[in-house]
Amino acid sequence: MVVRQLVNRLLPEEASNFPKRGLGTGDAFDELNTQLDRIGGTHLFVIDEIDHLDDANTLLYELPRARANNYISEALVGIVGISNDYTFRQSLSPKVKDTLMETEISFSPYDAGELQTILRHRAEKAFVDGVCDQSAIAKAAALAAQDMGNARQAIDFLRVGSEVAEREGDRHVIDDHIERARTLVQRGRLQNKIRDQTENAQYILEAIATLAKEDELPARSKEVQTVYETVADAHGASPLTTLKSVQDHLSDLHMLGFLIRHEQNQGRSGGQYYEYELDLDPNIVVETRKKIAEQTR
Repeated sequence: MVVRQLVNRLLPEEASNFPKRGLGTGDAFDELNTQLDRIGGTHLFVIDEIDHLDDANTLLYELPRARANNYISEALVGIVGISNDYTFRQSLSPKVKDTLMETEISFSPYDAGELQTILRHRAEKAFVDGVCDQSAIAKAAALAAQDMGNARQAIDFLRVGSEVAEREGDRHVIDDHIERARTLVQRGRLQNKIRDQTENAQYILEAIATLAKEDELPARSKEVQTVYETVADAHGASPLTTLKSVQDHLSDLHMLGFLIRHEQNQGRSGGQYYEYELDLDPNIVVETRKKIAEQTR
């Protein structure tokens, strides 16, 4: 999909778009290389939220190697990938990492003062004069700075806070509206993070949420696997067949912040193992999974 989009961006104005069907990914890369050479020069591809690409490994392997493989001769290619997921590079295959020879640039989170400046500019355009209290802007900035230092999050706090005020018929956006907005925004972000996971990862989260609601956590991976298989069956899906596959998903979910992992060592008799528990409200997982299931029926 992304390669086709890149091709269409580079095609001459009079040319027809690259077909969505009938030609494979290899054909799309061939056409992309043709267009790069036709235009020539240096091409820098900037890909935002690169961790959301369906097959980032293929793109990040093929594009940087195009010239070395003699697929292009008149063009130079570079890639800038932007992501908030610090674990993204760990998911790339070893051959991609060798190909990229990448340089990582990390940007520090905004502090409260910087976020206030951003929010004031947004508020001037979004609100009628006097509708949004300056203290509400400071509150949104402070809450975002305490969490991720993310400008998008701070803007969401202010936007949702104004929606709360509007629903309640209040004429001014105040600190209390921002506080309530934080809960709504965080809940929405968690739901989106759950939706971003693979089907089996979602089933495992649903299994752990079920155990949490039954006060059966922390639990070992084998106990999670038993409930997970029941959840997958209930959704008409074929569950993963090995405990190792479940353990790999549990490790990923722990790394992404969904789970808390406890290392247990029972010595020679019991051995060493991990126990897991949920690091978010199980009701959010259950509600999100219910919505997803309803949408896929």
